[in-house]
Amino acid sequence: MRPVRVPDGFPGPHSRSTVIVPEPDRAHILRAVSDRGLDLEDIREDARSSAWRVTIVVDGDAGVSLDDLADLSTDLDPLAEGWGGPDRPVTLEVTSRGVDAPLEQPRHWRRARGRQVDITYVQGAKGPSRARVGDLDEGAGVVRLVSGAREKKVEPVALDQVAHAVIRVEFRPAPEDELDLLSEPGDPGRGAREGEDR
Repeated sequence: MRPVRVPDGFPGPHSRSTVIVPEPDRAHILRAVSDRGLDLEDIREDARSSAWRVTIVVDGDAGVSLDDLADLSTDLDPLAEGWGGPDRPVTLEVTSRGVDAPLEQPRHWRRARGRQVDITYVQGAKGPSRARVGDLDEGAGVVRLVSGAREKKVEPVALDQVAHAVIRVEFRPAPEDELDLLSEPGDPGRGAREGEDR
């Protein structure tokens, strides 16, 4: 069993006016997700209507399968039965991060290796507005980006200079000349998309 770590920026139980999931149950959810080799991205609570909703968002280096989501939902259903009360039904949903979810943590960039992303920067910072994600130096907080239509440009960008980044859906295979630049020559890469060699 790998150690359980609270995700960076993970919302605590007192960050909302109405708390549906009590703190001990949050720890149970985190452990259930971690035991499957996945990361708990968020617990979203919606108490705006008479039927409350709790959405558990997970992610993983190899992606998240439908079986993973179904198994987690089955495991957490008994826990969810204790939320809300007889007059407050709670709907539990277990889902993965969508492809349009922003890249906010280093692990998101690592998993996006080989993908094309659209990027905006914090004030005063500069970099390509569209680029392909290469190797991530997680210790330094720097990602290698490959950009340019004809002449390819490779540049390191500090993650703290990025204001917003989201994967761009492509309908064609990535150009080989871009993929060849994702790593330094002779370096197998510090991250890989599903199905690629690490």
